[in-house]
Amino acid sequence: MLERLFKKSSLKYMLFFIAIVSLKNVHSQTLKDSLLIKLRTTQQDSLKVNLLLDIGEEYYYTYQDSSKYYYLKALDLARKIKNKKLEAESLLSVGYYYDTQEIVKEAIAYYSKAIDLFKSINDEQGLARCYNYIGYSFSYLNSLDKSIEFYYKSLDIFKKLNDSIGLAAVYRSFGNLYYDQQNYTKSKEYFLKSYEIHEKQNNKTGLLDTYINLGNAYSDDGNIEKGLFYYLESVKLSNNIKDYQALAINYNNIADCYLVKEDYKTAQKYFNKSLDLVNKYNFKTLRSLLFANLSYTYLQVEDYHKAIAFANKSLEYNKITDWINMNYNNHLYLSEAYEKLGDYKKALENHKIFQKYSDSIFDVKNYEQVAKSETLYELKNQEAKIDDLLKKDDLRKSELRNQKIVNYVLVFFILGFLLFIFILNSLRRAKNKANILLEIEKEKAQESDRLKSSFLANMSHEIRTPMSAILGFSSLLKDNDLNEEKRDHFIEIISKSGERLMAIINDIIDISKIESNQIKVDLENVNVSKALNDIIEIQKETNDLLAKNKIELKLKLPTNSRTIFIKTDENRFTQIFNNLISNASKFTENGSIEIGFELKNNSENQCVQFYVKDTGCGVPQSKFEDIFNRFSQAGDKDFKTGNGLGLSICKGLLNNLGGTIWLESEVGEGTTFYFTLPY
Repeated sequence: MLERLFKKSSLKYMLFFIAIVSLKNVHSQTLKDSLLIKLRTTQQDSLKVNLLLDIGEEYYYTYQDSSKYYYLKALDLARKIKNKKLEAESLLSVGYYYDTQEIVKEAIAYYSKAIDLFKSINDEQGLARCYNYIGYSFSYLNSLDKSIEFYYKSLDIFKKLNDSIGLAAVYRSFGNLYYDQQNYTKSKEYFLKSYEIHEKQNNKTGLLDTYINLGNAYSDDGNIEKGLFYYLESVKLSNNIKDYQALAINYNNIADCYLVKEDYKTAQKYFNKSLDLVNKYNFKTLRSLLFANLSYTYLQVEDYHKAIAFANKSLEYNKITDWINMNYNNHLYLSEAYEKLGDYKKALENHKIFQKYSDSIFDVKNYEQVAKSETLYELKNQEAKIDDLLKKDDLRKSELRNQKIVNYVLVFFILGFLLFIFILNSLRRAKNKANILLEIEKEKAQESDRLKSSFLANMSHEIRTPMSAILGFSSLLKDNDLNEEKRDHFIEIISKSGERLMAIINDIIDISKIESNQIKVDLENVNVSKALNDIIEIQKETNDLLAKNKIELKLKLPTNSRTIFIKTDENRFTQIFNNLISNASKFTENGSIEIGFELKNNSENQCVQFYVKDTGCGVPQSKFEDIFNRFSQAGDKDFKTGNGLGLSICKGLLNNLGGTIWLESEVGEGTTFYFTLPY
């Protein structure tokens, strides 16, 4: 698989990647045909998987969607034949495809599965490759700590295996990471380490990579002469292996160095040498860049007619590549050239277009920066709230554990005292009773620990899922080439993830307030019929499980229901119903959910009895009381999606509103939750 040589955001890196791909394509069609013939004739499944991966890699350089198709076919077949090694390699290929498409979240998911499989079969070389790739993914998401962590994991394994090519790849990854941070000293240090390995191995492709890396690092750091040295070394090697597109790009990079030195004549010479190769071999994607560079060069030597001609050519060819910065530069060159020629009308027209691109680029960058800052600020606040709540909960549990220890000690001394009073038979009975009590307490403690572990695992998943979406898609918004439709889609995902995260935090805060008797209620007259209709409409719009499982949500109202008002807190009333409906939809795979109410008279006063009835899996009678406890659900072994607080919150809110809650259920037949409120 072709190694990632340079960052996607860099124009130099992208052009060099094109050069490597073009060299690969020289024999690719013949090789693809040969591989497809072998695939049709071979009978061995494991060989078919390898052929599918090879075909996918060949298509990657020309038709990337086709490469994904073959990678996924390889993955399905590897799973079918239960070959973990081939399954891991297939997962790695699919992850690499998503990574190069900048779908980083999917890429990391596939890499993680590959890591688990490589670990299970003790394939350290495969594990090291996975760590290197996933490190790159985290660097793209600006999660530098995670990126460095995985790079070091990869480096340690390659050192242990004495794999020099693997070490060179990781050193280049470190170099690119520091290059993006403009830490050119560290960047050059790692690029040179990679270079030394490739030179020792006489790996010409690897040397070509590192020459370009070092040329970019030195020239961007202000050492133009050193940058030129490595670019010229790359020119020699490009000629040696007949990679003419890489040669054209190197000439362009060299010309850029001479532009910085203000040696426009030499810069023009190298731009023209690059253009000759581009025209000879029809490298269409390079023309726009070269014409723009030539326009700038002629502008500096005051040949304004040629500057205009090349800027217009660049704009024409940029319709193929659609680089916004290229249009931005070209209209600036045209504006300056027309101004010098005295054609102020055209100068103004182009300046307005330049300003439009300038404002667009500035607005996008400014928006991304503000959005990122706001998101990080909100996440930091939310994390602080969660940490504070968890610390309080841990402290409370620690106090309970200490109290239990004190109780056990007291019981122990009491039993010890009784041993000296009662006869041997009474002593034996007392000891047996104590053992039974201790076993009961042990079971309670184990159940408490199980609930805590299940809750923490589930809460970790519930919090990390929206936080990962927020971080991942916020980073993706930095792409200047992202179209409006995708940008809106990503913003919608971030918004929904934020709402989900805030809902989790609100539940934790609510249960904390309930337990500390700090919950506040605002009583007002509420029209029951209208409130229930509103709840039904909102649930149908927002509850995805209703639509997914085709669950019918019904409302049953008594006669004259429109005239019935209760004095309660409408927000808390709505929260109770939403929690009960959400709970019902989780445990109902098909059928219906019905809500309603009726007036009840008892010996003391009138009340309104509400209900939520489902056709779901039902609740065992032994769990009737447990499900109202914090972090509990009806399931014995695992948690459904959710944080396990909904029913506990309902019970706490109803206690504050003067009501009660209970349920009736039969396993396999469904469940009905009832609750009352004063009328």
